Amino acid sequence: MDTLQSLVKLHPELAIFATMVLGHAIGRLEFRGFGFGSVVGTLIAGMGIGVLTRPEIPDLLKWAFFDLFLFAVGYAAGPQFFASLKRETLPQMLLAVVVSCGGLAAALCMVAVFRFDPGLSAGLVSGSLTQSAALGSALNTLQTMPLPDATRAVLTAHAPLADAICYVFGEVGLILFLTVVAPRLLKIDLAVVASETEAKLRSSGVPEADTFLAYTPLTYRAYRIDNPRFAGLSVEAFEQEFANGRLIVESFRRAGRIHRKPELDEKLEQGDVVALISRRPAIVAAAAVVGVEVDDAELLSVPLQEASIILTRGEMAGLTLAELSNRQARGIYLLSITRGQQPLPREPGTRVQRGDVFRLTGSPEAIARAAERLGYIEPDPARTDLVYLAGGIVVGTLVGLLQLHVAGVPLGLGGSGGVLVVGLVAGWIHSRYPVFGRIPESAQRLLSDVGLIVFISSIGLAAGPHALEAIDQGGIELFVRLIGAGVVVTMTGPILGLLFGRWVLKMPPVSLLPGIAGSQTTVATLNALKERSGSDVYSLGFTVPFAVSNVLLTMWGPVIVAFAFSLQR
Repeated sequence: MDTLQSLVKLHPELAIFATMVLGHAIGRLEFRGFGFGSVVGTLIAGMGIGVLTRPEIPDLLKWAFFDLFLFAVGYAAGPQFFASLKRETLPQMLLAVVVSCGGLAAALCMVAVFRFDPGLSAGLVSGSLTQSAALGSALNTLQTMPLPDATRAVLTAHAPLADAICYVFGEVGLILFLTVVAPRLLKIDLAVVASETEAKLRSSGVPEADTFLAYTPLTYRAYRIDNPRFAGLSVEAFEQEFANGRLIVESFRRAGRIHRKPELDEKLEQGDVVALISRRPAIVAAAAVVGVEVDDAELLSVPLQEASIILTRGEMAGLTLAELSNRQARGIYLLSITRGQQPLPREPGTRVQRGDVFRLTGSPEAIARAAERLGYIEPDPARTDLVYLAGGIVVGTLVGLLQLHVAGVPLGLGGSGGVLVVGLVAGWIHSRYPVFGRIPESAQRLLSDVGLIVFISSIGLAAGPHALEAIDQGGIELFVRLIGAGVVVTMTGPILGLLFGRWVLKMPPVSLLPGIAGSQTTVATLNALKERSGSDVYSLGFTVPFAVSNVLLTMWGPVIVAFAFSLQR
């Protein structure tokens, strides 16, 4: 054991990466579909390895990675957060406020009843509401308190212990409530509601709407015009004969000569060989009436391009996919649309927001036209603006230094809250002016995942020895009190949200249930809703509450710490 401790003392990075490996292994353990998850698994592994090895992890490492995590979370949520500040999204915002404030109120009551110390109080909030950023913001507040080092170390260890105890029900309980209990209370079937909503989104009343969607791979075919019905038609008129104009004449051959990119008013003649692009149903329809299919490799050698376009045009925000189809859809086909890393249903009635990312395919010219009309095409999807990232963290840290002292307790955003808020603003600015500040989705996920896991690993490693002392002192009674308090904190917000959303805001279940999941920032619960219903349509109600509550729940960390300290005075 002494040899192991000496080795880890020389190379503390071994403890961090071993914690990550063991933590993910623990997180994958499941019982009937429920498990700890990688975050809690890493926290448990870190406390265990910390007890055995007692490594010395620099605070600089811990907080640097936590800042990376917070900035990435804020950056990803920024466009949706500011897009939610509109009248039409007011119900979703109010739902997030009610659920998150309900959780905080329940936590304050539990702290007052059980007299939890600031560390246990912080873990109660972060674990029960499944918001790891609240754990970091609370610990950041503890660092600023005028406390003896020994006391601060004990409180810092209590927080992850309480978080690990409360987290399991925080996630499992919410999943059971939203996928089993709430549907029964509302007397609905999740799959039926999803199917009905998808049907409404499809029936937009716009005949061209369905042709904007690309459910099957695009197909290129060449046909000789044998049917005299099509001789003398313009290219535009020919296209309108099939799929409401969503079959495109990319080129045609006449008398051995290929005409690339014909004008819409150019006339076709009998005997021309036309190269057509469309989804498979339109091609099949054309094949039945146009003429004989021709294998013309040169004519069909037309380049296709895939590109991701960020919607930045204010006049396009709020339109449905059907309305966008009418305005800019010729020659392009929608492969996917995402909002805040969540895929949205590709239905005509789906409304788009600024910051949504469209993945399109079509000719380079059509893609360029779409980018000009919709927003901004990503020139280098893999490039990260490191100056924007680092500068944002610097500004956020400075903003977090601003404090207001109430009864001797410093209140403010703190370094973590400042970084989160600046990350929100940075993400929103990039969505409006995407020529700078690019952090691709893959990089956002890497920063978020690695930043959080390294932070949690460091917290667990440092907390292990002191956590054992807390368990020895509190015994089984500590577990019972924390579990009971955690159940109350976890369920208060969702129950209030269900009542308020259904009978006050009159929200439909397809928005209400994922809205509650988003209000407690649990992606796992959204995934459970989608799995149970077999549809992505529940993603539509998730993103706005998720963005709002990411900010609110992170702020609850300093609030609960200040409240617990005030009770001890």
